[in-house]
Amino acid sequence: MKIDSPQKRSYQQKIRRRNLVLALLLLLLIATVIFFFCGGDGNEKKSKKSISVGASATAAAVTDAAQAILTTTTAMTLPTEPEVLSTDSCELAVTPVLQNPELPTGCEITALTMALNYAGYPVDKLTMADQYLIRSDPYLTTFGEAFVGSPHDSTAWGCYAPVIRQTAEKYIAAQGGTELVQDLTGCSLKTLLAEVANGTPVVTWVTIGMTTNVTERYYWTTEKGEDAVFLINEHCVLLTGYDLSRNIVIVCDPLEGRMEYDMDIFEDRYQRVYEQAVVIRQTTENAEAAAS
Repeated sequence: MKIDSPQKRSYQQKIRRRNLVLALLLLLLIATVIFFFCGGDGNEKKSKKSISVGASATAAAVTDAAQAILTTTTAMTLPTEPEVLSTDSCELAVTPVLQNPELPTGCEITALTMALNYAGYPVDKLTMADQYLIRSDPYLTTFGEAFVGSPHDSTAWGCYAPVIRQTAEKYIAAQGGTELVQDLTGCSLKTLLAEVANGTPVVTWVTIGMTTNVTERYYWTTEKGEDAVFLINEHCVLLTGYDLSRNIVIVCDPLEGRMEYDMDIFEDRYQRVYEQAVVIRQTTENAEAAAS
């Protein structure tokens, strides 16, 4: 049938409207599919998450997942940052202990071993790793609840401050000790330096080789619904001294031994891994016994 001009225009308008409706329906279908596979299933989305942590990251600005893994049950009040340090420089006589070759992923337990040695406990890193370190198999806990895997395994992960605090408490209790262990997560570097100036070395989380490459990576969700998120390139050292005139900190690094690092760089790396730190404090009873 031949179509005159008015009819032809009406027919073309109908075609355009139909095409527009079909296009909108197609877009709606695509959006539904994207939501279903990328947004509707939380675990699938999280399994692909890899978030770089910026230089300005601090304990107050961590993600919800990081806040969960750093939760600690200690009831002790965190120390306040001093206005002025009691001394411009100091270095505690800590004997370095290296994690390798036996503990390729055991920086945290090795740093704690050095702190315990300084506190008067002649324990070795292998005893701490094999008998006292709170450990778990993958998929069961977060890294704030246990060291996942084995520190003897180069493919294992690591752990965070709450685990080292609880491990230290476990060991000290087994020895009948009276020291108190405190999680100082969230404290400033200056506060940690004040601890050192007062004679207490600090187990401190930084990065391997002071790298700026820190990645927050999701691995699994526990049965309790908690995300297991690990900071790639996190590292643990024992802070043992500083020199304000040289702007350096002194540490016993489980990978390198005694090391000096620029204070500003060290502080930045400490902040990148959420300002995690643990100290072992002498009680009044312990101090009096040592002096007698």
